[in-house]
Amino acid sequence: MVVYGQCVVGPPGSGKTTYCNGMQQYLRALGREALVVNLDPANEAESEDNESSSSSTSTSNNNGLPYDTILDACEDIINLSSVMEELKLGPNGGLMYCLEYMEHHVESLIQMLTERIEQYEIEHDLGAPPYLLFDFPGQVELYTHSTCVQNILAKIVKALDCRLVAIMMIDAHSCADASKFISSALLSTTTMLRLELPAVNVLSKVDLLPGYGESIPMPLDFFTEAHDLDRLLPYLDGLGDVQDSSIDDDTERRIMDDEEYRKARHKTRSTRFYKRYHKMHKELCEVIDDYSLLSYVPLDINDATSVGRILARIDKCNGYVFIGRINKAKATKENKEPTVHDMFNCAMQADSEWGYEHIADIKEKLDHTGDSI
Repeated sequence: MVVYGQCVVGPPGSGKTTYCNGMQQYLRALGREALVVNLDPANEAESEDNESSSSSTSTSNNNGLPYDTILDACEDIINLSSVMEELKLGPNGGLMYCLEYMEHHVESLIQMLTERIEQYEIEHDLGAPPYLLFDFPGQVELYTHSTCVQNILAKIVKALDCRLVAIMMIDAHSCADASKFISSALLSTTTMLRLELPAVNVLSKVDLLPGYGESIPMPLDFFTEAHDLDRLLPYLDGLGDVQDSSIDDDTERRIMDDEEYRKARHKTRSTRFYKRYHKMHKELCEVIDDYSLLSYVPLDINDATSVGRILARIDKCNGYVFIGRINKAKATKENKEPTVHDMFNCAMQADSEWGYEHIADIKEKLDHTGDSI
């Protein structure tokens, strides 16, 4: 049967593991059985002293990961620490080796995953395969200089008849730095083109924006729409072009009227490095705008409503919204006839409710902390 799922990618620290954990809990609350396929060889944790484990090959979180896995690359295939120790490689080189090793043995990976899905489906008397969340590493080189992730996903999709959606995550903190957001937008565009999957771009950790204590140069809806990024170019210069919320108007006016400051700023902007730096970002903005593929959805993983909006959009991308899922095990336990037990058949309507009023909620939280938006 068709397997539905998500492929979670993004830079290190963008919250991929936290997202997989939160999304798994949310899906289970809706009645969908969701399992994680950890394909990040660096996502290994300290093993617990408790050695109790079931004799079956079903899910396990005894590996120290926060979510339940059906396959963990660190335990079942290869892990980064062993590669670094044995081959004397650094973190990035070791991670490249691990992903290329998995690509070379992708048939074994697919066979292992197929057997475990079938066994889990039988053990839990499911009417369909479980929903899968693929947790991938975030190193940029894997998506810009290598095709190993793309090839692994292509073979998994073909062998298991998967309906996957690429979830590209970036940290909302990048909105406070024009250069970081432009580079993140470029990475999102590159990843979408390389993976060749339906994509949902997520602006994660928006709940932490008020705590960063930094000014956001543009309104939040500018970053979610991600159009005309060349409007960020004046904010590459720092103080003098960005309104700093910690400086009052009189102080800022005195700074701008200071002759020595104006001379220093003019000297900085006249350097060859500054001109090339500014031109590079201008060219990057033009490339991103030419493709015109980007838009971001804000996410607070601790807010069920926010997670629901993300899932509604994902269900539209992979087609899950157009099918009905039957929870046979729960219906049998409750002595009821099997019925559709998934509220997200109405995801088409739920997603249409997303709009500026939800961004306004985030803006209001920022206003209460005194940040400039």
